[in-house]
This record gives sequence, C-alpha cells and structure tokens, in this order.
Amino acid sequence: MTPAALARRLLPQGVAVAGGPLGQWHGTLHADEMPAVARAVSARRAEFTAGRMAARAAIAALDGLHAAPPALPKRPDGPPLWPPGLTGSITHGGGQVLAAVGRLRDLAALGLDIEPAGAVFTEIAAEILTAEEARVWPDKDPTRAFCAKEAAYKAQFTLTGRLLDFHQVVLAWDADHFVARLPGLVLHGQVAVALGLVIAAVAIPA
Repeated sequence: MTPAALARRLLPQGVAVAGGPLGQWHGTLHADEMPAVARAVSARRAEFTAGRMAARAAIAALDGLHAAPPALPKRPDGPPLWPPGLTGSITHGGGQVLAAVGRLRDLAALGLDIEPAGAVFTEIAAEILTAEEARVWPDKDPTRAFCAKEAAYKAQFTLTGRLLDFHQVVLAWDADHFVARLPGLVLHGQVAVALGLVIAAVAIPA
C-alpha cells in the first residue's frame, strides 16, 4: 500500500490522487507558477514543483480532462488556482507529496494533509487541542489531531478564505472518522496511520 493509495481510500469516488516520494516528482514549472518560488530555497522549490507535478498527474487521471498539463499558479492567498470545474488539495510531509483532485460538480472543496507519525510532540499538544479535546483525546500522538485539523482547515479555506487557529477547529472522533466543527461549518473526514505516516482527508460535498 502506497501513501497515494491510502489517501485515495479516505476520499469519495471520483477523486483522483497522485503522489509518492518527493524525489520522484520533478519537472518543469509553467511560467505563471514560477513567481511563487522565485526567491525560495532549493528545497522549497523542489517541494513546490513536486506538488504541481503530482497535481497534474491527478488531473490527468480524471478521465483525461486536460490534454496538456495545466498550469496551477498560486492564488494570492496561498492555495493553487485550480482549472475551471476542478478543486483539489496538495500536501507534503515525511518526504512524500500527495495531490487530490475532484470535480466541482461533485465536491465544493478538498483538504489533504500528510505528516510523519510522531512529528507533533506531546509537549505542544495544548497548542493543537482544546481543553475538552485533550480530556477525551483517544490517541497519545497529537499528530493525528494536527493532520485532521489541517485537512479541515484547507478544505474550509478554499470556500471561505478565513484564517483560523487550531482551537477554532474542534474535533470529535469515531475510530478513524472525525467530525470537525469550525465557525459556520461542520466537516467530516478520515485519518489513516500507516507506513510511518499520518494522512487525513476532508471532502466537502457540492
């Protein structure tokens, strides 16, 4: 099982996922993508490029919607500017890159996050978990909560453009499924822990 296959299992039918080790996803950026990393260090440029390459592969997997690889410039507020009719999410972590892409006719937004298991130290759990979450937290590794909140945040940001902190995203768990309550939104997602990684995904229906 690969990280991309794990992520795919967390998302609805009709969503394409691509990715894998960062070093395997390299290529040439489009001219309108390059300003986003014009002043970035080489590691950040490689990460950004890998994300765009994985996203293009996911788009191509959606029934060949685009004959030529589409440009995915950075929006002024940060996320990719997806081609008309599509939405998606890109994430990097643990030496991996993942991209998920779906159709707007099916999904309003996607959120995806990947981190190495144990990456978030218990000493900073209070920055991630509310007091109530900490009281009932089912897992000693707060990385699972971090990923779930990041995935929910990314999905909501696509719709609202709102900046939220971790304590404004409140989680309730049922095994590997979670409900994230944010201001004005209730989102549902899933988490997988395998291969030394934590992967979380949120899909908001259209």
